[in-house]
Amino acid sequence: MRIDFAAPRRRRLSLTSLIDVIFLLLLFFMLSSTFTRFAQVDLAAPGGGTGGAVTRPDIFATVDANGLTVNGTLVDPEAPGTAVSSLVEAGAKTALLVPREGARAQDLVSALELLRGGGELKVIVARPK
Repeated sequence: MRIDFAAPRRRRLSLTSLIDVIFLLLLFFMLSSTFTRFAQVDLAAPGGGTGGAVTRPDIFATVDANGLTVNGTLVDPEAPGTAVSSLVEAGAKTALLVPREGARAQDLVSALELLRGGGELKVIVARPK
């Protein structure tokens, strides 16, 4: 005796649960991400190859693992703006920043922000050899 079973019907795939999961993921990533605007630091290229007269920068700064040095003196991390602001008040217009060995990218960015503080200085970043 042969028994025929009814062929199972294929159920249609429901996309409702997939859309819910995608919506939850979208919501999670939107809430967990930060929407901050990053600061912009303008850089000037050294020289330019015009062959004109070479002018010395008013401020010579180096940054390394020890911190920021401005005109040969180590800047106090507690009050970093005082050294630069006094030089700007004295008439400084340009600054040359040289990253030394051991300087991290964050040290360089912090030094650039300090030197560009009020926007009065034209900062030139030199590549160390």
